[in-house]
Order: sequence, then structure tokens, then C-alpha cells
Amino acid sequence: MYEIEVTDRQSLMALNVDSLIQVTEHLLSAELVKSAKISLVFVDDSEIHQINRDYLQHDYPTDVISFLLNERQSENLPNSTEIPRGRDQIVEGEVIVSTETAQRESNNYNWSPEEETVLYVIHGLLHLAGYDDLSDPERTLMRRRERDILKLCGMEPPQSEMDEPPGESPPVELPLNQEGERS
Repeated sequence: MYEIEVTDRQSLMALNVDSLIQVTEHLLSAELVKSAKISLVFVDDSEIHQINRDYLQHDYPTDVISFLLNERQSENLPNSTEIPRGRDQIVEGEVIVSTETAQRESNNYNWSPEEETVLYVIHGLLHLAGYDDLSDPERTLMRRRERDILKLCGMEPPQSEMDEPPGESPPVELPLNQEGERS
């Protein structure tokens, strides 16, 4: 079961809350997360700058910040190359997104601020599911997974946005629900 809450504390863009919830559900399903309680919070640069400074000691605005609010079940952690990383996990966390950064950065990649915002949500959720981007191999894996999830949601990012050349990755499919349909 997935519990998803959306909080909109910005006024720069209209949010399609239903679409953001659907993207979140698709990602959690594709990651085979057992259950989740997720809070998506949308803010401006000033607020994310304050959060970044207060909690991460980084004195600048950023695109997205994720906070995992529970501990990962260590016996269920996948190895470093396994996908999906969220398999059988119970995830409780918060993803904070700057729509102001999304508006500014989307111009550099020739797609909409809404699409950039979805990318930030996906990126933050992947962190909660166990992905990281601190090393080149991990960053490559995470970028590939972002691309997979975007495709699952019917979006195709500009190549330069994903910072990684296209490659073959396993197809992403949603699991079957009890009626035998893709969720």
C-alpha cells in the first residue's frame, strides 16, 4: 500500500497533483517497494535553500532534497548492481522539490518546467529507494533508472538532461495487480 501526500508551498507553477501521485505510484511499483508513506513538498528556491542549509549544511538552493525517515531493512538490501533497489522495502520519506529551479533549468534542456519537476520527483524517490549518485557507476545506474521511469510514465527526456549515453537497460514493467492487469 502506498500513501502519498502532496504539499504545495510555491506559487510559480500550477501542479498536476494527480499526475505527480501517479508518477510516484508507478516508480514505487516498478521498484517493487512493499509499502510506502511518501510526502512530496513543492517549494521555491528560497525555501529549499533554507532546508539545504539547515539540514545538509549546503548554503545554496538546489533542485531536490530527499529525507529517508525510516531505516532500510538491511537484510533486504540489494547488491550494488541489482535493479530494482526498492524490492520488498518499506519506505517512509519526504521529497522536497524546487519548482523555481525546475522552471529555470528546463530552459536549458528544451522541455517544460512540469517535466523537469517530474524528473526531480523521480530522482528524489530513487534516493529513497536506495539509489545514489555519489560515484560515476552509481550515477550512471541512477540516470538509467530515471530514464526508465520517465519512459514508463510516457516521457522522453532530452539526452543532455540525463547526463549519460543511451544504453541497454532491462525494460521496466509494472507488476500485475490481483485482476491480472498492470497497475
